[in-house]
Amino acid sequence: MPIDSEPVSDGQRLRGFWYCLGSSLCYTLAFFLVRCLAERVNPDWILCVRESVGVLTAVPVILFLAIRRKFSWPPLKVIAALLIAGFFCEFLGARMRIWSYAVLGLVLANPLIQISTILETLLLGAIFLHEKVSLKKTVTFAVLTAAIAFIAFSHTGMKPLLKDSFLSAHVGWGVALALLTGLGHTLFYLIMRKVSKKEKSDVRPEVPLSLSLFLICLVGAVTGGGFFFAGEGRDAFTAVPADCWVLALASGICVTVAFLLLNLGLRYASASKVTMIAVSQLVLLTLLGRFVLHEPTNILVWLGLCLACVGILLTIDLD
Repeated sequence: MPIDSEPVSDGQRLRGFWYCLGSSLCYTLAFFLVRCLAERVNPDWILCVRESVGVLTAVPVILFLAIRRKFSWPPLKVIAALLIAGFFCEFLGARMRIWSYAVLGLVLANPLIQISTILETLLLGAIFLHEKVSLKKTVTFAVLTAAIAFIAFSHTGMKPLLKDSFLSAHVGWGVALALLTGLGHTLFYLIMRKVSKKEKSDVRPEVPLSLSLFLICLVGAVTGGGFFFAGEGRDAFTAVPADCWVLALASGICVTVAFLLLNLGLRYASASKVTMIAVSQLVLLTLLGRFVLHEPTNILVWLGLCLACVGILLTIDLD
């Protein structure tokens, strides 16, 4: 039976929208903090510390539920799917996102990430999850694509942060990193939608949120820490300034809350709808990039932001 064969009530549709929007807002703050760190410390260190917060949050919750015999392990194939989703989200998605921020900046990197994520999720969601591609969803996609295109082609935010780096000398590598980020997030959304789908209101999903948080973040913490240790050595962990630790931990808290809200939203909203709502990150990050980090903007950027707001409003009653 297709994953979206059962009708979604208005209450579930609205609930999914607000969960996803709340997740998007938390991710916005987390990504902004990451962007502030990207020019000061190794991106792999950022990923390791940030995702460790999620791991340390999930462990006591799992132990508490296990002691009270309220924790149930899903089938092994579901655990394997979560680990694969973790690889796509953390290694191919989050790690590439940090590097693309460092090379391109917020204003240019985010449009490229968003457009690739939406397009790939729309197409692959229809193929593998049988998600409907309705006329309204197509129109919404077109509006958001136009918004992202205006921002992407505004030729702003091009100042690299990684000085004396091969990547910073080749903008094409930054674009490739952004596209890889979009692909990683797409595959993550599809897998999590598959395992998190709430088929009926009276049936509990088979994947506990705490377990999803633990496994996904564990992949990020291990891969990020491994690459950082291999490249910088053990002593490099103690050489990071204290304020960078504070920012990284704050980013981790934001990501943990955002991840939990996202998984709740994926129980009621299709993967393609979730990626469209996530364009709100683009709006907020562009504003933060302009007014806090003083990244350049122009009329195309502002026109794109207006179209993005229209597209986000159209997503409310999709699905």
